[in-house]
Amino acid sequence: MMKKLIAIFVVLSLVSCAKEVPKTEIKKEKIPETKVWVSKNQNFLNKFKTIEFDTLQVYSIDDINKNKNYKFKGDSLKENEIKPVLFFLSHEEIEGFENADFHAVNKFNLDNNELGLIARTMREYWASSIKLYSYNKQKDKIISFIELAEKSGDAGDSFDKRSWILKDKNKNYKIFIWTHFEHDNTVEEDPKTPNYKEDNYYLVRFNQGNFDTISKNKKQLEKQFSKIIKKESL
Repeated sequence: MMKKLIAIFVVLSLVSCAKEVPKTEIKKEKIPETKVWVSKNQNFLNKFKTIEFDTLQVYSIDDINKNKNYKFKGDSLKENEIKPVLFFLSHEEIEGFENADFHAVNKFNLDNNELGLIARTMREYWASSIKLYSYNKQKDKIISFIELAEKSGDAGDSFDKRSWILKDKNKNYKIFIWTHFEHDNTVEEDPKTPNYKEDNYYLVRFNQGNFDTISKNKKQLEKQFSKIIKKESL
């Protein structure tokens, strides 16, 4: 009988202790939801491949069919796929859609609110113009563009434009543009214009959706970008 009383006393003591132990409440912290931006023109934007870079050289070539490794070839878009960019296309570019001559190439973030779209578009004879469009995420539309590269030639005249998109340590973008014009009078039956070459340089800054030219100083830019100029042969 005594053993039973002791056993009952021990059990009651344990139960009493268990009740006295305070419960530790685990508070669940609310994790803020990350909003994923989705455009009304998402199908159009998905045609452009995402890239990341510190320096990107952009150039055009004479015959795309002879260079399978040309990295600005892009994917052809149909006429019903290019409504977001239609306002910024010239008559030549719009006419080019008969031959599917608008090509989506690359995309990257110009800043937190602007998406850069690189496309190859129609020129006088074929899609040799490489452009950079600024797509505003808040307005959900293209708001500006700049031509980065173009290559053409006719009757002894040749023109070559190429660019380097440069990202600085603050992740701001500038564009160094080099244009080269050359005239060769040996193709003329009655040459009147002497042979000559002309190079011009421009420095453009991307600023809140716009492409602003900040320098056309040939001597200064030639010195500033001498490594690039020496490396290239136009």
